[in-house]
Amino acid sequence: SGRFLLVCNHLHNVDPAFILRSFPKKGIAFIAKREAGKMFLIGPILKQLCCQLINRENDREALKTILKCIQIIKEDKASIAVFPEGGILSEDGKLHHFRPGVFKMALKANVPIVVCTLKNTKDVVHNILHLKPSSVEMKVLDVIAAQELEGVTTVDIAHQIHQMMAQDLGDDYRPADEEENT
Repeated sequence: SGRFLLVCNHLHNVDPAFILRSFPKKGIAFIAKREAGKMFLIGPILKQLCCQLINRENDREALKTILKCIQIIKEDKASIAVFPEGGILSEDGKLHHFRPGVFKMALKANVPIVVCTLKNTKDVVHNILHLKPSSVEMKVLDVIAAQELEGVTTVDIAHQIHQMMAQDLGDDYRPADEEENT
């Protein structure tokens, strides 16, 4: 119950649809790349869903988006979902380094973090076009209470959640440079 920050790995542009489907009554808004707001059909949908567009090339502008998301959570308008890898999406299907700044939202809004993973969303569009079924797996790995985040840095939170996701996703989703380190 209540608002939260949802974090998930990002494999394909359809990932937000699966998150919305999994949390139909929770009122979730997303942070999306600024360029998505200009996309035909996608831009108006993002606006209707209260999505906040982020300029990943300008740290000052990105901070404004994070502050706006904190306000949205505090005003009980929506929970926020983010893909902390910070890229468009995972080109190789692997889990990559997190940008820890997104975790400031949970700290400043004093809300829990819902940690999720998605598997197999890359094939969905291809399968739909070929009238094949898809098997997408979404797991809620943990809910980290706001009290557990007190005194913890965003870098530490990012590391903890990255490890949690990497363990759940397994070797198929682990980047080659990380496979060598484990």
